[in-house]
Amino acid sequence: MSSKIHVNKPLSSKLIIEILDENPDLEEINCPLSLYERTSEIYLDALGELGITINIIESRGRPKKYDDDLKDQINEMLNSGLSVKTVASKLNIDSKTVYYLKKDKLKQGPKSKYSEKTRQEIVEMKNNGTPVSKISEKLNIPVRTIYYILKNNKNT
Repeated sequence: MSSKIHVNKPLSSKLIIEILDENPDLEEINCPLSLYERTSEIYLDALGELGITINIIESRGRPKKYDDDLKDQINEMLNSGLSVKTVASKLNIDSKTVYYLKKDKLKQGPKSKYSEKTRQEIVEMKNNGTPVSKISEKLNIPVRTIYYILKNNKNT
């Protein structure tokens, strides 16, 4: 139950009744301009008579679930030496959320096992008509990896 809610569906009589049943102390509804424009004047007037104001949100997208204070708190806790799992436990949030909100984002995964020279050699051999199975045998690289390198090569 809340005195303020955000809606992301067009306000219909059915939805308004559901909202009022779940939130008897409702004072304010926030909705995007696009939804407000599609809402019947009758519904808007009825909500006004009930003392419920409708705020039009200009920003696009879903409202942020976590504020900057939480981000700062997470970073302070991590900088003090606590693990991600401990921070998540103390703040009662998922560890994935801690990773998402922390200041230093995750680093890119490991580099490719095969050098750029080897990748180029694979591409050249394929361009010269060498079958993938022969490339695999000659370079001792799995066929699946050859196909992956050929698919992701920027020069083909």
